Amino acid sequence: MKNTQLLIRVKSAIRSGNLLERLIDFIAGNILFALPEHFRRLIFKGNSHYCPICASRLRIFINLYRPYHLWCPVCRSLQRHRLIWVFLNSKTVQISESPRRMLHFAPEPGLSHRFQSTPSLQYISADLNDPAAAIKLDICELPFPAESFDLIYCSHVLEHVIHDAVAMQEFYRVLKSTGKAVIQVPINGEVTYEDPNIVDELDREKYFGQIDHVRVYGKDITQRLSKAGFQVKVFVTEDVVQPEEIGYMGLNVGETILLCEKFKHDGGDYPSANQSK
Repeated sequence: MKNTQLLIRVKSAIRSGNLLERLIDFIAGNILFALPEHFRRLIFKGNSHYCPICASRLRIFINLYRPYHLWCPVCRSLQRHRLIWVFLNSKTVQISESPRRMLHFAPEPGLSHRFQSTPSLQYISADLNDPAAAIKLDICELPFPAESFDLIYCSHVLEHVIHDAVAMQEFYRVLKSTGKAVIQVPINGEVTYEDPNIVDELDREKYFGQIDHVRVYGKDITQRLSKAGFQVKVFVTEDVVQPEEIGYMGLNVGETILLCEKFKHDGGDYPSANQSK
């Protein structure tokens, strides 16, 4: 499957008109991240920036693959990964404070390593195609009993999922009544745009931002999550860190984090996903 995805990306790069630029980034990225971690840490050592995931002090974050990406040259984290690590360790979530069972979809290497090394977490990573994940699964049909997890983390996955409402209902089902689901998606504008007739990879990249995206979410994603039974709180970068830390940690201004908890009636009952439709 990974070879198939790579072939699709190569064909799209050839058709895009930016083949040379994409090829240079692909080669540079593969060479850089093939170097030992301690060597990368030494090469990019400095005092201008800081990665909170790998605790590296850096001269620069690096641009690769897309102009808006800022990679940590040590742990390969992006802006949203660094922000979420700070958020999950803030008073809002505090992942290290008490034992919790966590489900992490499409595990990012740097974050996954930190989650695995957090003593308070019983950590499970999951993905449909990534062999590095502990469990292979379909996000729309989770193989877990109801109320299995205290924490669910799903970043930049739902925009790939055709039946995202089903996935959201599955999140609701397997989350404990006292649990939290932390969700990130690319958001552009007010209203979600999707069109099932757009299937060509370059057209998807044009309209949805990436060749394997099936929609671009608007701020109304909160309504979609509410229909699945969640009460949603919206956080942005400026709610999580101080202004001076945004550039220092290589974060995006206004990056959105969706914190979802099961909706609680006055009587304390939680509606099922079907009742929330």
